[in-house]
Amino acid sequence: METLHVRMLGGFILHYGNEEIILGRNTTAKFVQLLQMVWLEGNKGISKTQIVRYLYEADELSNPNNSFNNLVFQMRRQMEAAGLPKKDYIIKRGKVFIPDPGVPLTIDVLDFNSYIDQARAEKDEDRKYDLYAHAFDLYRGELLPEAGTKTFVVKAGAQLHQKFNEAAKWLGNYTKSRKDYQDMYRIYEKAAKIYPDSDWQAYQIEALISQENYKEAYQLYDTTVRRYTDDMGLTPSDKMLENYRKMSRKLQQPQTELMEIQSSLVENPVSGAYYCSYPSFIDTYHIMQRNMERIGFSAFMLLCTLVDYEGKPISNKEKLEERGRALKESIGSSLRKGDVYTKFSASQYLVLLIGSTREGCDVVARRISKSLKEREGAKADVRYSNVSLSDLSRIVQD
Repeated sequence: METLHVRMLGGFILHYGNEEIILGRNTTAKFVQLLQMVWLEGNKGISKTQIVRYLYEADELSNPNNSFNNLVFQMRRQMEAAGLPKKDYIIKRGKVFIPDPGVPLTIDVLDFNSYIDQARAEKDEDRKYDLYAHAFDLYRGELLPEAGTKTFVVKAGAQLHQKFNEAAKWLGNYTKSRKDYQDMYRIYEKAAKIYPDSDWQAYQIEALISQENYKEAYQLYDTTVRRYTDDMGLTPSDKMLENYRKMSRKLQQPQTELMEIQSSLVENPVSGAYYCSYPSFIDTYHIMQRNMERIGFSAFMLLCTLVDYEGKPISNKEKLEERGRALKESIGSSLRKGDVYTKFSASQYLVLLIGSTREGCDVVARRISKSLKEREGAKADVRYSNVSLSDLSRIVQD
């Protein structure tokens, strides 16, 4: 018979010859999971006890042996109905079940693990690169995402994720040491697409900076930081901030006429307070701090923290996200256009009030609270604290 190609990374797909094999409409059926468990373990095998425990978990079975035998029979019948040759597909060897040796198989997970093991043992760096690269190319996404909550998938998936990170980091460092920044970017771009919440974008940006592609690097930085702060309530990582400082030093406009430069800087339309990312807020704060004495204006920082009607932190994630969006809108509509604000965490916003007083902070706080309650109801509440930039500077110096 021809080789049966099994893909489990990024989705469950079977190919036999030139045809894709569909095992019914339900890709999480128990007979499919049975095959997946055995194929994941390969010739190491998996016991019937483990299979039954993973398949039925909390379900109580009056006759586990009978249930298992019926499932094996159903699996073989479904394989034949899908157009595959009449074979066993799994067999018992000793106390464990393994893939049928009479069925030529390629299994992406087993090949991935094999390349990782070989790469770890390899001493020659060029050969090591090839092995890690083969493993990296095989990893198309998380293990069996359709069955991502199943215990056997969670356990195996976590181990595969760690190995993928290992391959990506090694390949990234290797290409960086060889100054192959295009390949470095390609590696981290793929890692960021598969795991967008793991800060791989910081290394993508580093690759772009190394190519002196500052414009694209800054665009990716801005998009990523906004998503992290707005959608996830996270502040940028140290690596992101390091990239930001590098770009700030290196980013230069090409020689151009002053009017062209000015047109690229114009904010259009100008309305409401100015919202920016947290790193931009830091820069704005530093500029304000440097100019307070020379210009003679006062400035206050206001911290707005979402709380429930009892004054406690909001524990419900969905409610926190909804209130967070409403607080952002309330702050934007309650401030002057010369004021600046940013998201600090999922429940907190920082505001710079330019030319204000402590009494002015209280007025702004009342406006924000009123606006929030109009949007979210009487139980929506915010806790406030404020400090003048001059006092904050003295505290930091002391």
